[in-house]
Amino acid sequence: MNIVKNTILAMTLSGALAGLAGANQVLAITRSMAMGLSSGYGFDSIALALLGNSSPLGVVLASLLFGFLRNGAAQMMVVSNIPIDIISIIQALVLIFIAAPAIIRSLWRIKAAKVGEEGVTVTTTWGGGH
Repeated sequence: MNIVKNTILAMTLSGALAGLAGANQVLAITRSMAMGLSSGYGFDSIALALLGNSSPLGVVLASLLFGFLRNGAAQMMVVSNIPIDIISIIQALVLIFIAAPAIIRSLWRIKAAKVGEEGVTVTTTWGGGH
């Protein structure tokens, strides 16, 4: 398997799909190219990948969380006069607490524990011997 070729192919296909989605948005839905058309979607996607630990199920769940927060922000502002920017603060706090272990490890140069190094050693065989 050629890793470089597959990486370039995946990036090309994802760029083409993103371009088609943008063209659909501009040509069919809004019928114009506004300045705030895609405000912050790239930064949100990086945050969602971090929050979802780059697994498909985790990213879907993280995107649902962010979507519920964003959708509820407008309703919260209308009903209780709470500023809509509080949702950005909540999202930032969630990301800080998720990324905190990596930040602490990098600041104090602590090595991350490898898988299986958490004090549990599995050394038995089928017969119960070592």
